[in-house]
Amino acid sequence: MEWLDTAVGKRLMQQERELAGQVLERVFGDQIVQIGCWGPPGMLLEASRTQFSVLIGQDERPGVKARVLPERLAIRTDCVDAVVLPHTLDLSHDPHTVLREVHRVLRPDGKLIVFGFNPLSLWGLRHRLTPNGYPPGVRRQISRHRLSDWLRLLNLSIDSSRACYASAPSGRAIRLARRSQWFASVYLLVATKETIPMTIIRPRLRARARLVESFANPTTRNVA
Repeated sequence: MEWLDTAVGKRLMQQERELAGQVLERVFGDQIVQIGCWGPPGMLLEASRTQFSVLIGQDERPGVKARVLPERLAIRTDCVDAVVLPHTLDLSHDPHTVLREVHRVLRPDGKLIVFGFNPLSLWGLRHRLTPNGYPPGVRRQISRHRLSDWLRLLNLSIDSSRACYASAPSGRAIRLARRSQWFASVYLLVATKETIPMTIIRPRLRARARLVESFANPTTRNVA
């Protein structure tokens, strides 16, 4: 995306890089997968503490290990410790399918880290007024509230949500008060794939057959 080479795009990537580093310092395991190219290859995974980190995407770019569609991941089920979606849902034509695929490949207790554009921000307003969207190429902007609902339906519990960046229509960065963080241009949401508890099904005890039927109620006897 050429927009990332602009001054605004570079400031955004720098803040996202710092925020991703804070989150990934507490993510451990064997492997983490970033689905979708965003900025310099490996930028968001620099602070990862997993043994392996993999970048996959649709485009053939330096650092991309495999070219796959986010809606059809060529990854085994329940094998990934963490997944990073850097605005992948904003750029996808079918974000619901992407989330279902992410849920499939995540291990129980695996982490999902999502960067998204906030439709309630000034950028959201500009996105609705711009024919090609804003930033250019963005198909939609999904609110944190809606995304949280989607994740809960997939048994992904919300761990945390943070505001990432704010910019005026002129591109100048602005500082938001604590109570107005919901209007930041970008947010970061972290979720965990819940472990479904095993339910032990005990065999039902069959009632013993009665040897002698109970006497009929005298009031219900037929009179001869």
